Amino acid sequence: MVWQGMMQWAFVLALASSAAILWNPRAAGKAEGDNKSDKVLKRGAYLVNNVAQCGNCHTPRNAKGELDTTRHLQGAPIWFKSIKIKFEKWEDTAPDLTPTGLASRWGEEKLVKFLSTGGQADAPMPAFKLTVGDARAVVAYLRSLPGKR
Repeated sequence: MVWQGMMQWAFVLALASSAAILWNPRAAGKAEGDNKSDKVLKRGAYLVNNVAQCGNCHTPRNAKGELDTTRHLQGAPIWFKSIKIKFEKWEDTAPDLTPTGLASRWGEEKLVKFLSTGGQADAPMPAFKLTVGDARAVVAYLRSLPGKR
């Protein structure tokens, strides 16, 4: 009789452990800080789409001047020009930031360094000085997007 009670407790303990593993990805071997994690991708999406608003330049526009969300961050002609300030070089197009563009052509470390050290590109691209963690989240998000077909 005593062993039956112990077996029931062992079964309950095994069931609880399995549930913990299923509900906690780190317990199942998913590394903390994994660039593919939902939390990291959501952070990158927030920074790209809400803070830096990269889509305003890197997403093509339709005939009405609205962003073509089916080609999000796939590169676009620059739709504005500087009139009063003269720049040494002014780009005519914003590059593709998806895996068919800079997200794969530049290595992860190069992208992280560019985004976290205030690296300057040709105008009108602003310099960013993100934390390394935020830069990695941005890179993970960009690499998760569908590229050009």
